[in-house]
Amino acid sequence: MPPTSAAEPSKVLVVESNPAMAEIEVLVLANAGHEVISAGNAQRALNLARRWNPDLVLLELDLPDLPGANLCRQLRNRAPIPIIAVSLDGNPDAIGDAYAAGACDYLPKPLRTGELLDHIRVHLTAPKVA
Repeated sequence: MPPTSAAEPSKVLVVESNPAMAEIEVLVLANAGHEVISAGNAQRALNLARRWNPDLVLLELDLPDLPGANLCRQLRNRAPIPIIAVSLDGNPDAIGDAYAAGACDYLPKPLRTGELLDHIRVHLTAPKVA
């Protein structure tokens, strides 16, 4: 029987409109043992979330086709998974809107690898909230 620590990797959906940033985030998360897929806009993120059922979403707030808070609300209505909002500008109104829409955490860009992985670990091991 395999050890219990050899659980399936967590599935993380990265929603990031900057392709270079998305690539870095995917590499960092994959190297940490997560299964990762990325979307560059809200519509693709919704389609992937429906098909792939991620365990956590890393959500950029400044998307080209829909405000991040709107996408956060749609994802939250779909499933009670952790959503970590990220943004470069740190606009307090956008951050507040993301929390009101269901985000459970916020990280400013540029992301620090250790901090990002710590926040993800905390939210993936926390009890699920309905």
